[in-house]
Amino acid sequence: MKKTVTRFLWWGAYIIGALIIQHQIPGVDALVPGFLLSLQEKKFWQSFWLFVIFVLIQEGAGSLQFGSAVLWYGGQVAFFHVSQRFFVADNLLFVFILSIVLGVYHALLTLFMCAVQGLPVEYLPLLHESIIQTLLIPLIWGVAYLSFPRTSLYSG
Repeated sequence: MKKTVTRFLWWGAYIIGALIIQHQIPGVDALVPGFLLSLQEKKFWQSFWLFVIFVLIQEGAGSLQFGSAVLWYGGQVAFFHVSQRFFVADNLLFVFILSIVLGVYHALLTLFMCAVQGLPVEYLPLLHESIIQTLLIPLIWGVAYLSFPRTSLYSG
């Protein structure tokens, strides 16, 4: 019971911290590293509920029509599962490679969603967002990984 409460409190603190970061750095998703951490832990129900919560948060906060957050987090799941076939999943190198892929995916998904909705795209700000997203993922993941309750951390 104590582990469950600790994990619940940790996830609550993580979400609040990530939302503060997102407020300070518009256009990036600071929830991504926590979601990756959950996927690394291989707890299906935890990742499922975080997927639902994170999608609801991002859909409510974003300016694109419904569906972009589902594609964003769904893509993360797909990229994670494909990448873990080639690399050890709880490794910083894995997170760096995955963050590069997700940075490119962020740009492509935004371009796609803007094209579908007929919205104009500002390419330079989108490039900056994608680069910042790529750099923030390993940084936030590292802090989250080190602060995650050790009793339940997936260790390969």
